Amino acid sequence: MGIVHTKSNLENLIFQNQRILLLQGPIGSFFKSFGDWLRLNHQKTVFKLNFNYGDEVYYPLSTGDTFAYRDTYQAFPDFLTQFITENEIDAIVCFGDTRPYHIVAKQVVEKLGLSFWAFEEGYFRPAYVTLEQDGVNAFSPIPREASFFTEQFSTLKQQNYQDPPAIKGGFVPMAKCAIRYYWAKNSKHKRYPHYIHHRCSSIPNYIRSWAISGVKRAAYMFKDRKFSQEIQSGKYGKFYILPLQVFNDSQVRIHSDFSSVQNFLLHVLASFATHAPDGINLIVKHHPMDRGFTDYRKTINRFIRQHPKLKGRVFYVHDAPLPVFLRHGIGMVTLNSTSGLSALIHDMPVKVLGRANYDISGITFQGSLAEFWKKPTPPAPDLFHAYRMYHINTTQINGSFYSTVNFPKISNSAPQNHACIEKTMLSSPMQTHCRLESLTYAPIHKASTHHSEAKSLHSVSIRNIHNGPK
Repeated sequence: MGIVHTKSNLENLIFQNQRILLLQGPIGSFFKSFGDWLRLNHQKTVFKLNFNYGDEVYYPLSTGDTFAYRDTYQAFPDFLTQFITENEIDAIVCFGDTRPYHIVAKQVVEKLGLSFWAFEEGYFRPAYVTLEQDGVNAFSPIPREASFFTEQFSTLKQQNYQDPPAIKGGFVPMAKCAIRYYWAKNSKHKRYPHYIHHRCSSIPNYIRSWAISGVKRAAYMFKDRKFSQEIQSGKYGKFYILPLQVFNDSQVRIHSDFSSVQNFLLHVLASFATHAPDGINLIVKHHPMDRGFTDYRKTINRFIRQHPKLKGRVFYVHDAPLPVFLRHGIGMVTLNSTSGLSALIHDMPVKVLGRANYDISGITFQGSLAEFWKKPTPPAPDLFHAYRMYHINTTQINGSFYSTVNFPKISNSAPQNHACIEKTMLSSPMQTHCRLESLTYAPIHKASTHHSEAKSLHSVSIRNIHNGPK
């Protein structure tokens, strides 16, 4: 009997579930395309709940079994329980497991004994997106034990790493989708009066911040390019890299004990000042998506004034490419950023100060930060390769939420080799570019009559759920 290969999470989702409920997806049309793929390629019955008009724009109520939830957040647990029961839902799929409604959904699913699946940005981005069961990032159920990955390695279909197909994407298409999404959400907020968003979504604030970001990018371009060249020439000697994360990242809020990115930064600076050997430098790298929202230059300069021996040893950069630092640095300190995985790919020692699913003995440094400055230890190559390939085979899907996802071709009866892929374009040309065109109301949708339980959605037993404009 041959080896039984480990199935991907996407395969498990397909094989184990027939009636699937989608909650909120990433901004853009990915969830609409994913729902269509489930229906057309795998004959699944797909339901969708929209929570604001931004959701509705990208997943119209005219789509079969699509509904608008307009009741309060407090009423959502009971509503979701009833919706699941009446529609015989097998699984819930969402984007991110820390949004308010998704936290509730996970709790409801656990009580009912169903399966909960979460998409997330790729662990090995930019060429991948992530799909996990039960949780993502530090909520991932995958064991944090080296032996798990070494034992699983022989069961993987793909054991040698190969560069995935290049994916078009980047900031611009995502920003266009975000503008369209948030404009719709805010301009039609009366349609969903009780909706609670997971972060600030003020359009004026975003426009202002993105404008500042554009100005700063232009202002820093020459300086950061010169800094990159100096790194490559060896001007800064031995250095550690400290990549900062977005100020409102759930990784910071939920998966760490630091109250803010600034407090994390100050903690690292204090440790560096106290314990780092003389002659070692520290480069603080600002997150490119946070450029228009925060700036830590004053914080860093103030700390250096208070610790004069750090003068000329701590540097703050914005847009210098991360790979430049990974090729020349001696180690990385991170809260729990996926930049840590990029560093590990470059055989760079990594110290994690938050909670991360890759913070595993033999992969990351397990001693104290004070010890890390003096004796950084690189990852065990074979172990990290096993870890990386386990994720490539199971949790990672080649693609970008904002352009194209290359779903593997999966048989409806048995798992197939991933060598054959189905390319799923995530949107029509209009949606790909997310043009700010006039947003028309979706036509009133009649509930599917294919399943008798769907008809009960029109009864008063489920409050404030609508399948057409109000």
